[in-house]
Amino acid sequence: MLKKNRINLGLGFVLTTAMIAVFACNSSTETASAPDSTQAKNNATASEDYSDSTAPDNWTRVSIKTTVGDMVLALNPEQKKHSENFIKLVNQGFYNGVLFHRVIKDFMVQSGDPKSKGAAPNVQLGDGGPGYTVPNEIKSEYRHFRGALSAARQSDEMNPMKNSSGSQFFIVTGTQVGEAQYKQALETIAFEIFRKDPANAETVRNGQIMSQSGNMAGLRAIELQVQEGMKPIIDKLYAEIPEIDKKRYANWGGAPNLDNNYTVFGKLVSGYHVLSAIESQPTNMQDRPTRDISIIEAKVLK
Repeated sequence: MLKKNRINLGLGFVLTTAMIAVFACNSSTETASAPDSTQAKNNATASEDYSDSTAPDNWTRVSIKTTVGDMVLALNPEQKKHSENFIKLVNQGFYNGVLFHRVIKDFMVQSGDPKSKGAAPNVQLGDGGPGYTVPNEIKSEYRHFRGALSAARQSDEMNPMKNSSGSQFFIVTGTQVGEAQYKQALETIAFEIFRKDPANAETVRNGQIMSQSGNMAGLRAIELQVQEGMKPIIDKLYAEIPEIDKKRYANWGGAPNLDNNYTVFGKLVSGYHVLSAIESQPTNMQDRPTRDISIIEAKVLK
């Protein structure tokens, strides 16, 4: 769920604000956090359909047979590097036997770590791969709606180019997201815009000084000033999002905090009941299901 995290302003200055931790889907070195599970009010009429479970015929289908049922993924040919890499690994049998090693209810399910094959219980997983990364193909028009197939990656600190894991992927489960939650998901981007604006340099500098000196009262005052300065930025970012995308998040669901940070290269087109079954499994402290859920076979459908 949404947490109060500290945003690093550099040189010790931190801003406390409601943010979403964006590496649910990174390697095991990162902390995952699911979005607010409170469902947004559904204003859709019975005739309106905001689902996102269909794909054009020219999208390659891949069947994923798991120990809890079968799913079918459709790969976006416009995300050429990621789709071709995924198809190559499927044809090599790379995914056969790997676990869904990271599962966070109301957020996502993750797989693709070759080290998970036959892994003993309680072994921490998530840092395995084929030995290479895939250059990011992040595009703003591809969003993390429920069922989105996206590539995992390491954190920005280790991976500033946001390149993807060579094999690890996740499928979004998410929740319905109303306007308030959506705007919270935009806070990270808004803060970076605020921080980089030369007009705010003095505010950032004062915050750094107060943080280093331990002046918590002064730091809190700066935090409130920054939050106020972020409001119009958030409103502008939200206004620029297409209405259909807002309605799809509100009625179909997803995880908008991941948008523009991870490469979406496909979607789930069949087997949503299986996705729900996976995300509902009990997990340990590392978000690994206590009962192994594995991919029996992944196969490209002709």
